Amino acid sequence: MKLKYKKIILLTSLSTMGIGLLTLSISQGKPKAEEQTSTASGIVAEAQVSDDGDDISTMAAMDAALDNTEGAEVKSMPTLSPTPIPTPTPIPVYPLEEMEGMDAFIEVFFNAKASSDVDKLKSIYLDPSKVETREQLQKLVQYIEEYNNIKTYSKKSFEEGAYIVYAYHEIKFSSINTLAPGLSKFYVITDENGNFKIVSDKTPEVEEYFNARNEDEDVIELINNTNAKGEEAKARDEDLLIFWNGLDELAKSNEEQSTQNGGNNQANPGE
Repeated sequence: MKLKYKKIILLTSLSTMGIGLLTLSISQGKPKAEEQTSTASGIVAEAQVSDDGDDISTMAAMDAALDNTEGAEVKSMPTLSPTPIPTPTPIPVYPLEEMEGMDAFIEVFFNAKASSDVDKLKSIYLDPSKVETREQLQKLVQYIEEYNNIKTYSKKSFEEGAYIVYAYHEIKFSSINTLAPGLSKFYVITDENGNFKIVSDKTPEVEEYFNARNEDEDVIELINNTNAKGEEAKARDEDLLIFWNGLDELAKSNEEQSTQNGGNNQANPGE
């Protein structure tokens, strides 16, 4: 073989070996993760423009890590559901009923009030300090001779042993022959000895519940029936009508004065 042809064969062989060695170098420096990628041609291209074998291996490893990250399953963060706010248990509402012993208890209250019996009233109030003085009571009942035909209707409160009491009564006013129907309201509890006591100071929650019961259908019916009896009584007796209207004007005047004074003059239950 001529020397010219031997050189050509040798150069061709070296070229082929060179390409093989380059490819072998990339394969040896390539991390295992890179074997999973399908972009070997791109890595070879990067290797071919680099003169440093370590750089080639590092670049190959970086590309392999990137490819693995792209191929890995991305775990999404769980969506947090808001904690549901528990629905508050509704406060029970009870019907009007006749309670044993309540008529007699409220009758004691009205009789003590009409006679301005301070000691008796103190015995039936939970807080005796809430009872007016004798002079104050005498002023409150100066036109009242007595209370008649007392009948109570009670609703259980949400508090154990407590009741909202509506007391129907007919008042005998001085110099007026016809009895005047009326309705008073009390908050009554049962003490540790099983005795009824009238409560003056109520917690805000109890006060709200106490006032809301005026909107109950059975209470509205009781109020309407009492008002109807009052209108019938005034229609029968002109003296009662004039006196009643005078009391209404006095009540309005006292209410306006109380508002001007900042609402400090509060009426006791049952007045």
